[in-house]
Amino acid sequence: MKKRGVYILLAAAAVLATGFFLFGGFRGVKASPVFQVVEVERGDLEIVVSSTGTLSPLEAVNVGAEVSGTVQQVFADFNDSVKKGDLLALVDPTAYEAAVKEAKAAVQKTEAMLEKAKNEYARNVALYEKGYLSEFDYLSLKTSVKTAEADLLSAQAKLAQAEANLENTKIRSPISGTVIERSIDAGQTIASSFQAPELFIIAKDLKQMQIEASVDENDIGQIKKGQRVRFTVQAYPDLSFEGTTRQVRLQPETVQNVVNYTVVVDVANEKGLLLPGMTATIDFVVFDHPNALLVPNGALSYKLPAPEAPAPSIAGFFASLVRGARATSEGPPAGSPARPAGNAPEGKSRVFRLGEDGYPRIAFFTPGETDGVRTEVLETADLAAGMKVITGASRPISRKKATVGKNSLLPSPGGPGGGRRPF
Repeated sequence: MKKRGVYILLAAAAVLATGFFLFGGFRGVKASPVFQVVEVERGDLEIVVSSTGTLSPLEAVNVGAEVSGTVQQVFADFNDSVKKGDLLALVDPTAYEAAVKEAKAAVQKTEAMLEKAKNEYARNVALYEKGYLSEFDYLSLKTSVKTAEADLLSAQAKLAQAEANLENTKIRSPISGTVIERSIDAGQTIASSFQAPELFIIAKDLKQMQIEASVDENDIGQIKKGQRVRFTVQAYPDLSFEGTTRQVRLQPETVQNVVNYTVVVDVANEKGLLLPGMTATIDFVVFDHPNALLVPNGALSYKLPAPEAPAPSIAGFFASLVRGARATSEGPPAGSPARPAGNAPEGKSRVFRLGEDGYPRIAFFTPGETDGVRTEVLETADLAAGMKVITGASRPISRKKATVGKNSLLPSPGGPGGGRRPF
């Protein structure tokens, strides 16, 4: 029965062979592979952590008032440069001048009382020593002197306080710098009974500024003190500014279940272009390697597709019919060519470069850092700048073409015992 089936198939093959020659036979597929390629190049590899922050003066002082009253005059305005001790504003001093006069009168009065007590004490000391004065009266006179001395000290303290209040009606700059905020006008009443009102903000030196940036907890481990920072501001979109990381604050801040940390960046502002309150878009430079050999990450993820089978010859056509007939009774044939995996050795990465004949060749290299788009090549014998690596393909690869040339992508027809060694 088996032989009869084979004979029937051979007869059918003879009929098909006639049609094969009449209609020109099977035309072989001659599609050449078309690859998407990118050149291996040298360039600067930079890895950054992006963030945003707000520019502020390196040191700013809030100037308030320690006395209450009506502002009589204002001597400083926005953007004025002031020196330490300069008069900024004056509170009406009338009430405080009167308080000083009252305190001086109290001092004079207590001084007179002290002098009287001392004279009485001195006059009665001799009487006490001769026994004409009781000890109780003697102690009373001595106590009067001590009390008068204490009253004088109290009066003098009140005078000092009154004089200080009078001096505090003159609001002076505590530092040299620039007035960046003024909150009062002449004629305005200020009350400092419980809290000193804020009248001015003075920035010490706007040539040195800082940025307080908010960095996500996922990236904070890459931020270090002394790290180079690059940033831009919306006012000057075509300019790039530089800074240096000064501090990573340990206190976290949670906003909408996201944990952030504040990073302080020192910024030079010699030209005065940067202003307090500007929003900075920041890149913390984590890694910077100039003139590195780079391959696109798309080439690392590209996998060579299974090659397309060649068009059958007449002999192959009949052989396939015979194999098919045998398979019906003996099962599937063994030993069909396997698709190459191209697995890289440990510690290496693999890409496919385009050979001179237009077909792919495998290349291994030791990878370095990556910015998510390109990967640095540390060591390789297979890649050089200008070579083209494959990132994709738009046509299948002919099995015949794929076995041509050095570093063949398929095993030779001879199998493991001969021909080219598959990678």
